[in-house]
Amino acid sequence: MLTGPESCGKTTLAHSLCKSLHAPLVPEVSRDYLNQKINQNNEFEYNEADLLEIAIAQDKIESKILNNQLSLVLCDTDLLVLIVWSEIRFGHCHPWILDTFSSRLEQHNRHYFLCDYNIPWQPDPLRESADSREELYNLYLQKLEHYNLDYTIMAGDVEERMNLASKIITQKMIAH
Repeated sequence: MLTGPESCGKTTLAHSLCKSLHAPLVPEVSRDYLNQKINQNNEFEYNEADLLEIAIAQDKIESKILNNQLSLVLCDTDLLVLIVWSEIRFGHCHPWILDTFSSRLEQHNRHYFLCDYNIPWQPDPLRESADSREELYNLYLQKLEHYNLDYTIMAGDVEERMNLASKIITQKMIAH
């Protein structure tokens, strides 16, 4: 699972790992969802109901791929991102997202790669937190600790992150 604040290299690392390891990728659903809504109405602003729809769609795709019993699946993001996003934007998270996230943690062995924010910000119309990446990073770290999740902090350039992630994945696969 790739996680962390906006513009921290999650998608770049996810695609690089998939290519290198020949593993399937669970894509980030929110980008397509939000772009579709904005294309329909350029004044669209997401709300809590939108985050729930995104969470349901993200979980559906993730579950479909994970239920194939593959030895390795990479996820560009998961419901943890939506928990943080909800709490930051709305002060709380929908119970379905929280309950489903907890349920999924019990179903599949997961390792999180928390991507460090110390890389250049990549502007994007969907991104909204350029000045708070450190704060958001710390929230992700707190959530990983709160849920007692297995994680590795990914710092450095793409090559350094790839090398570390590949090493961790190899170790995890050998151990199981």
